[in-house]
Amino acid sequence: MSDMKVAVILAGGVGKRLRPLTEYRPKPLIPVAGRPCIDYVMRSLVKGGFDQHIITTGYLSDRLIKRIGDGTQYGATIVYSFEAEPAGTAGAVKKVGSFLDSTFLVASGDVLADVDIGALYEYHKKKGAMATMALTKVSDPTTFGIVDLDKENMITRFLEKPSKKEIFSNLINAGIYVLEPEVLDYIPENQLFDFSKQVFPALLEEKRPVYGKKIKGIWRDIGKPSDLLEASLDIVEREGQKISIEKVKTKGKIILGKNSAIEKGVKIIGPAYIGDDVYVSSGSVIDNACIYNNVFIDRDVEVKDSIILDGSKVGWQSVIKKSVISRDCQIEEDVKIINSIMGDNMSVKIHSRLEDANLVPPTTSNNNKE
Repeated sequence: MSDMKVAVILAGGVGKRLRPLTEYRPKPLIPVAGRPCIDYVMRSLVKGGFDQHIITTGYLSDRLIKRIGDGTQYGATIVYSFEAEPAGTAGAVKKVGSFLDSTFLVASGDVLADVDIGALYEYHKKKGAMATMALTKVSDPTTFGIVDLDKENMITRFLEKPSKKEIFSNLINAGIYVLEPEVLDYIPENQLFDFSKQVFPALLEEKRPVYGKKIKGIWRDIGKPSDLLEASLDIVEREGQKISIEKVKTKGKIILGKNSAIEKGVKIIGPAYIGDDVYVSSGSVIDNACIYNNVFIDRDVEVKDSIILDGSKVGWQSVIKKSVISRDCQIEEDVKIINSIMGDNMSVKIHSRLEDANLVPPTTSNNNKE
């Protein structure tokens, strides 16, 4: 495999903070502006010259494998590695170590990363690094690993999930690493082991050449529903365009799918994503929102700062704000849903009011639904 560039994509996580969205779909398949999250990193990898992918899977792996397939659609070849027990980020890579005999890359399949992988790889080679970590800036680094760099961009300090008092930098570990095979020697066999908690601290302690490089492109953690909306709207801002629809008020960037019917008197305020076969009835407002395929929106509905997934129906005069509605949900007339998440196949009765609700579907419902 040495003339091929190999990437390991970590896609085994459960995505607890996104429940109930992850009840029936693994986190890497959560849609971001119409495409599964993992899709963006796979395309970035292929563009950067990494066309051999090893995808580590665990939770709902059959769904992931069914959706991604053999890699033909990406121009990549894919090997799947199944974890019966969580192995940690480094443990999962150690498990496929026999495939990794030259410089390789590790990336998360459940973070939106549409970035320049080729530049990261070239930088790693130029520096003669043992490990190069992709870095990005965030305003609140308390849920990430932060780094300090010297003037050569060598990492001098690394701290995972600092408290507010411990923050010394807002440059964080973006979960994409270019590594030399020797790094595998720092990971024990068959043990729960993590890059940020164990491998990088060990490399730094031994003063091994570990570098950091700021990445260009769109990077977003989609750990929370609000992150998911922001990630989707980032993509719309970049890929959407200003469009005009007869007798419809439009503003800002919009992505509009095929066969969608937008009645006269509708207002669409971008960034907004509207998928295929969507019906939006007159008097409705779509504002900063993502509406997926086969969604029906009745008259005088307001959808703001929200995501509505495939096949759902929203009744007359309903209001949905700062919420995520999963697939095939039925929302009746005059319903208000604020700051809430609804799982698949759920219904909300007429005149209901939901605020800060997290509606998990009963486990008896059809768990095999694609």
